[in-house]
Amino acid sequence: MMSRFILVLLCLLTTESALAADPLKQLQQLIAEQKFAAATKSGEQLLRQNPSHSRTRFLTAYAHQMNAQADRAITLYQSLIEDNPALPEPRNNLAMIYLEQGDYDRASQLLVEAINTHPSYATAYQNLSQIYKGIASEAYRRAVSESSQPAKYTHTIKLAAITRLDSVEQGLAADDADSPPTAISVANQETLLIERVKLWARAWSSKDFAAYSDFYSSQHRAKFDTHEKWLAHRRSRILRPGNISVDISDIQVKWRSDNRAVIDFRQAFKSPGYRDRVVKRLTFSLLGSQWKITEEQVLSVL
Repeated sequence: MMSRFILVLLCLLTTESALAADPLKQLQQLIAEQKFAAATKSGEQLLRQNPSHSRTRFLTAYAHQMNAQADRAITLYQSLIEDNPALPEPRNNLAMIYLEQGDYDRASQLLVEAINTHPSYATAYQNLSQIYKGIASEAYRRAVSESSQPAKYTHTIKLAAITRLDSVEQGLAADDADSPPTAISVANQETLLIERVKLWARAWSSKDFAAYSDFYSSQHRAKFDTHEKWLAHRRSRILRPGNISVDISDIQVKWRSDNRAVIDFRQAFKSPGYRDRVVKRLTFSLLGSQWKITEEQVLSVL
């Protein structure tokens, strides 16, 4: 498994100078033999010679991660994300560190970002599903026991960049960021959509208007003449003085086609001068590689 992981990693990352080819092979061999302490030393030595080398950074970060040196692994993964924003693998592995630390929100966000960089990156979908299952199991465990200590459920989490192995073995095919998501199961797509609704509500609650508006299609205009007029209206409402709270629950996904789904949920809104509870529906459409809100409506008032 590890040797196949290394093969895919070399194909996924940008082709770079072959100056460090032999030392890099030695680093790969140390990882394959699970000699992670030695691998971290070897990787750090290579990075001193060429600190921007992506493959070396990824392998060294992985070695640190497996050697329980999370801080250094986080630093290396973050630098890779900044320099290679189209690669999902650093985000996936960084998410696993945050998951081990109990930071489920940050881990979930990184996995969603990994999926957004490559819609067919199934490892991130699977890991995100496991996080949701783990959170649900943990809530139940705490409800029926006196222990407040978090349970470990990360044995089902994947730390590898092997999701495009078939393409690689069939001729080192291109890593196309616009691969159609039809290869992903409906269950995984639903996981992504549920997470997007939660992030939409979080952006609204935190009054992050840039993030909030980015969830919508550029053609969305509701009852207004243009998208720009709708944006101006929503900006004036959301950025009013005072805190707001948007809580959602009972999320249900209903498919209309492979590229269109409606999400029904209960929404509780609260601001200094107004509050309500409604059943809301958001319609998401797959535009390019992104799921965007194309319709929004209140189904009933609670």
